[in-house]
Amino acid sequence: MVQIILTSHDNLARGMKDTLNMIIGDVSMVEAFSSYRNESINIRDAVEKVVKEKYTKADIFILTDILGGSVNREMMSLIEKYPKIHVLSGMNLSMVISLATCAGKVSESELSQIIKDSQQGIVYCNKLLNECKDIQEGDL
Repeated sequence: MVQIILTSHDNLARGMKDTLNMIIGDVSMVEAFSSYRNESINIRDAVEKVVKEKYTKADIFILTDILGGSVNREMMSLIEKYPKIHVLSGMNLSMVISLATCAGKVSESELSQIIKDSQQGIVYCNKLLNECKDIQEGDL
């Protein structure tokens, strides 16, 4: 079983979960926490509560918005206490979909491939369009 915890500044995590729900339907394996939206909720404590509950029952993936940001640092601070969690930064929709649709345990090599595929989905479309035009013009 996979448990995904999306964490971000403001509403990115919530929006990611909502979009995932639209695409795949059931997102019961996903929790979303936004930092700095409600000062009465400590994001680290809220995430740790889920981690404690699921730690022995699921592979836990905590996705953060940006490496080195405050949310990422808070989530990384959980690794020492919970060494089996997986903290990933730079979450994008491709990564979230890939993890959410995994059936069963995710191996380290599968996780590496998910990260690689997610990175490859980041493309400068203007350049891509120009390259396609160049190819088409070359064929004429």
